[in-house]
Amino acid sequence: MFKWIAALVLLLPAFAHAGFDEAVAAYASGDYATAMTEFKQLSEQGDVPATYYVGFLYRQGYGVPIDQAEAAKWFRKAAARGDSQSQYYLGKMAEKGEGMERDLAMAHMWLSLSAKNAPNPRDAAYTREDIKKLERRMTPEQLARAKELASAWKPG
Repeated sequence: MFKWIAALVLLLPAFAHAGFDEAVAAYASGDYATAMTEFKQLSEQGDVPATYYVGFLYRQGYGVPIDQAEAAKWFRKAAARGDSQSQYYLGKMAEKGEGMERDLAMAHMWLSLSAKNAPNPRDAAYTREDIKKLERRMTPEQLARAKELASAWKPG
């Protein structure tokens, strides 16, 4: 009995990955409704990249009406777990006031976290360029608050 349980536990990540591959294939083929269903199911199981994709689909209006507030909700879930893409989108959305109140300090915080958690140097450099542009529009008080927020942030 223990061997069956151990085998099942070892196979669960493979099943979850297969579901992700199916969701990505549905997205790539333009079947956004199926992709959304698959990504939401995976997100409910704790899959962070799937959670990002749910936010992305809402942001772009793929298979659902565009809903920036709903996109921000899903991006926050993934960003809280360290997903740099979600952190990047939250930063850009906070900068523009899309789906949330416009807040340059929060935008800076999310972009700073995204740069720190970027999967590669190219993405980090691109995000740092966005941060520099943002800083030119910020007051010293906003910048101080942003740095304080970023240093206090903890993954959730």
